[in-house]
Amino acid sequence: MRGLAFTLLLFLQGNFSLLRAGDAFFPEKIGDRHFLALIENSPFTRSLGLPGDLVLSGVAEVNGETVATLIDIMDGRSMAISRVPNHRGWKLVELERSDDLEVAKASVAVGNGEIIQVYYDKEKIQRASQLAAREARKRSLLIAVRVITLSTLPDWINEIKDPVEKGRAIAKFIESGGFDKAPYDAVKMALSQSDLQARGTVMSAAFGRLGGGVGGVQINAAVKHLNSLENGRDKDFAINGLAHGLVGKDPNSALKWANSVSNEGFRNVVVKNVTRRIEAQSSKSGRK
Repeated sequence: MRGLAFTLLLFLQGNFSLLRAGDAFFPEKIGDRHFLALIENSPFTRSLGLPGDLVLSGVAEVNGETVATLIDIMDGRSMAISRVPNHRGWKLVELERSDDLEVAKASVAVGNGEIIQVYYDKEKIQRASQLAAREARKRSLLIAVRVITLSTLPDWINEIKDPVEKGRAIAKFIESGGFDKAPYDAVKMALSQSDLQARGTVMSAAFGRLGGGVGGVQINAAVKHLNSLENGRDKDFAINGLAHGLVGKDPNSALKWANSVSNEGFRNVVVKNVTRRIEAQSSKSGRK
């Protein structure tokens, strides 16, 4: 027993001398510099992603379906939310006061099943838009031009990936009056579509509005703009739109334009459709 105590005493004395021999054997003291990261970027002084970083920026009805657009104020990106889960798995659960965006509230189910509430905030939207614009300027000129071109469209359309589906959505937006304040911009939008099917669909919608005289556009001005297009597919789809736009006010001119489509197969389709609309219009008004 005395031997064990003597051994323990020697062990403690030896280790104590080591501890006293140099500071290298002591743990380093904790100072203020260890907390700089927390002080400068504290998790308690910034939002943690949801829902404080998201604001409600718009509400629309698409084919009878309610679609809300949200903006992430941290990077300026937007996303569309509906009853159908988007690519993130998020979906719209409820939208209160959709008739007044400033007091509207969107309940959104995020990927982990949590329900968050998102509100409209004009100042945050403006800051997010400025942030998105700065990010866009960092890209190449080609991409920047494309972003500026598409910026006139609602966010939910820009979210569509399939070019044909996106073309149909743009056409419906044009037909609903989305470009009526600047109807010739709708033609530019059509020309910016690289997919031929989408390009034709949007071109027809654009000239349909021009033929209808939206924005005070006179038919002579619309025809001049149409004739500035090169002969071929773009012009044929423009003629298709113009003819349909004229049905309501000048059916004879509408039919004449329909017969001027250069492609024979497409011309037959356009003439048939325009004729059917003229006959339906005549029947409805009691004219023969």
